[in-house]
Amino acid sequence: MKPNSVKTEVWRLILLPAISITVLLSATLTFLYISKLNNFVEQRGLLLTEKTAHLVHVALSNGQTELLESLIQATLEEPMVRAVHLYDTRNNRHLHSGPRFNIGDITPASVDLHGQMTRTDNGYRFRYPIVDANKQQSLGWLDIELVLSSYWVTVYQMLLIVVLATTACLLLAGYLAIKLHGNIIDPLANIRQVVNKISAGQLDARVNGSFADEFQRLASAVNAMASTQELAQQDMQQHIDQSMDDLRETLETIEVQNIELDMARKEALAASQIKSEFLANTSHEIRTPLNGIIGFTNLALKTELDKRQKNYVQTIHDSAQNLMAIINDILDFSKIESGKLVLDYVSMTLRTLAETTVDALTFEAQEKNLQIVTIIDNNIPPQLMGDPLRFGQVLSNLLGNAIKFSQRGTISIEFMLQHFVENQVTIKVVVRDEGIGLSKEQQAQLFSAFAQADSSSSREHGGTGLGLAICKGLVDRMQGEVGVDSCPNKGATFWFTAKLGVDPNYAAPEQNALKDKRILICSDNPLSYRQLESLADCWQAQTLWIESVHDIFPRLRNEGLAGRPCHLMILDVAPDERKLPPALLGNLAEQLELEFSCKVIVCCISAHMDVFTQHDNSGAIEFVTKPITYDHLLSAISHSLDVDLNDSERKPEALPGPQQRILLVDDNNANLQLTTELLRDLNVEVTQANSGEQAVSLFAPGKFDLIFMDIQMPGMDGMETTQILRDREAAYGKRTPVVALTAHTLTEHKTELLIAGLDDCIRKPVSEALLAQMLNRWTGLSLTQQRQTPVPTTDNSLPEEPGSPVNISQCLALANHKADLARDMLTMLIDSLDTEQQALNSAYQTQDFTLLQDHIHKLYGSSCYTGVPHLRSITGLMDKALSAGQTSDLEPTIICLNKAIDHIKQWRQGRNIDVLFGFNSPSA
Repeated sequence: MKPNSVKTEVWRLILLPAISITVLLSATLTFLYISKLNNFVEQRGLLLTEKTAHLVHVALSNGQTELLESLIQATLEEPMVRAVHLYDTRNNRHLHSGPRFNIGDITPASVDLHGQMTRTDNGYRFRYPIVDANKQQSLGWLDIELVLSSYWVTVYQMLLIVVLATTACLLLAGYLAIKLHGNIIDPLANIRQVVNKISAGQLDARVNGSFADEFQRLASAVNAMASTQELAQQDMQQHIDQSMDDLRETLETIEVQNIELDMARKEALAASQIKSEFLANTSHEIRTPLNGIIGFTNLALKTELDKRQKNYVQTIHDSAQNLMAIINDILDFSKIESGKLVLDYVSMTLRTLAETTVDALTFEAQEKNLQIVTIIDNNIPPQLMGDPLRFGQVLSNLLGNAIKFSQRGTISIEFMLQHFVENQVTIKVVVRDEGIGLSKEQQAQLFSAFAQADSSSSREHGGTGLGLAICKGLVDRMQGEVGVDSCPNKGATFWFTAKLGVDPNYAAPEQNALKDKRILICSDNPLSYRQLESLADCWQAQTLWIESVHDIFPRLRNEGLAGRPCHLMILDVAPDERKLPPALLGNLAEQLELEFSCKVIVCCISAHMDVFTQHDNSGAIEFVTKPITYDHLLSAISHSLDVDLNDSERKPEALPGPQQRILLVDDNNANLQLTTELLRDLNVEVTQANSGEQAVSLFAPGKFDLIFMDIQMPGMDGMETTQILRDREAAYGKRTPVVALTAHTLTEHKTELLIAGLDDCIRKPVSEALLAQMLNRWTGLSLTQQRQTPVPTTDNSLPEEPGSPVNISQCLALANHKADLARDMLTMLIDSLDTEQQALNSAYQTQDFTLLQDHIHKLYGSSCYTGVPHLRSITGLMDKALSAGQTSDLEPTIICLNKAIDHIKQWRQGRNIDVLFGFNSPSA
């Protein structure tokens, strides 16, 4: 609400009350004056009539006619008297003087002795009886009529005076109100004008003039404020000037420091270049033996092995893979600290990832008689999208800590579904142990770098203290949280959450082969029972639980009598079990088979299985080694119950011809040849294109089921080619999936690729499993449609030479263990090194960095499919640097690259590549 102005308040508080009082007073005085005037007229008329009547009585009594006429005439001459009328009762005569008026029918008896007054049209008429002084001897009556014209003149004069006086008073009040308004407003306006000038920065403005005392004090306060502000501004200006001088000196100092920093930066860049080269060389030296282990275990897995040997070799293979991941994590720790680490987003199977992580740490757990139990919520989709390496790293770290700090009991890993919204899930992973536990102080700093639960010099448990800090960094990038709940000597519960995607193109097969089967589980460990129950629930089997071996027969008899026979009994043997004789186990299996037709599966560690299998009757028992896995338990159950789980997936005797048509686009002939062979092993028809232009000419809407597109190609690159293909498809309403083949990190370019029209992307070097996954996702190709690849018969007697630039095992692994393909790929690479070396050196000397990047990228692509890890590492670093525009410090890297190429060419001299790959005669 807008406040009233001073002018309005003056009119409201001063002028309006004055007007009201003046009008009220004038009206009151006018009313009183008129009332008095009316009383005066009435009294005068009555008194005049009474006196005249007495005099007339004397004249009539004495018969003095002349006197009577004189009285009447004298009365008529009185002011306001209009007419006089006299009635003489004795002589019955009427005497009248003045204008006539109607006297009516009046009898002497009806005349009031005190007189009476009557209102007439002309005024007032007064009647009084003609009596003596004692009001006796009535001789008639006397009428006198008064006219009111002079009375009204007096009234109007009085009203005029009142109106004039009231108007004068109102004018005076208005004048005084305006004067008062001016006396208030004028000083305020002057002060406001000065304040506005001060607000605008004119601090020398002052209020001048003489005002009322209150306004004078206000003006003095404003002037004092202006003086203070002026002094403050002068002081501030002095400070500003001083600060500007200081700033100039500081800028000069900073300029000197910038020069020093620039010199230090150049030194740091040189040191960083040395560090990068050192890391490349070191990682190569570390990875070379690991790659040999992985390669030869792959070969061993393709040979004839018994179950135990296959288990050992698989464990060696998985452990080597985990060690390789740990080395990569150490190298990536600096990226986590600097915030540059990005996660991949690829398909991952949660159960396989969990079981692989547990299997790699099984040996350490079983050495301490620890049991590892994995429980996975069956509501979690089997095929997720995320970074399996980083997810597994977090899980491996937490599980490794649980094993390290536990001396007994069970370690459980539980995967729970927290949220499921459209194609995104939030998974919570809980790792519980029964170890030494943690205090509140230890928990507070547990996830800090280099923090350890026991940092004393006599600590029993090793470690760098980086594991949990890395876990926290990785979980934060998975949009999750990590925490711990623990008490000293009561174990610890570590947990973390992660947001993962759901693969929308994966359809989980229905597992109902064990439907309506009843399984009795005997275990004294509730966690082990929960694991077995969860797995049985996956296969739609019903479970019953008992805790002791002595309860097996009573429970089976009761279930049989109730018409609910059990088909299978699973006996869970704890790792520290020492009281169960092998003979008892064999007899138990025979009796259950004879009496209840119930098969027996024993879940135990490898040491127990070795003891149990020595008994003669143990052939009737199926063994599952701990930790229990999905595939091992399902295989044992199917074998015990004679259930063919793969009946619907059996391969036909004659494989059908290729059903999917694939367009493969890559400018590198080696990459093109290897990827083609891998795709043909998946029983698909491949059409090759070595440029974007050729891909456009070969393409027609609906002609191909899937396109694998190399991104970086000379001329028309992969994204430009894809956009042209999309334009052609627009009119047909059919979209062909395009999968990018890139040598860069997926998370660096995936968004850009998807915006350009591609549907998915995979990173080089590609593998058969990764290609099969893409085919399954985008074309529905089932793995059962793959054709069998024969195991290569290569001579692996020659060991890998230390420091060798070529790793034969890695060549075989990258070529899907096809010796002829691996030989051809390596030969093509070595034959092209002279030409590529001359071309890239020439491009560097002419500073043509675009051409240099093309040659480096091509060489890097060839290295990705050949076992030359050192060359691949160097070209990969240069490719990333050139892609990022970092061209100022390439000379040390170019020198290192030339040394690596020369090393490979020297290695080639005097070696028969055919013999290295197991061929007795040179290839054609």
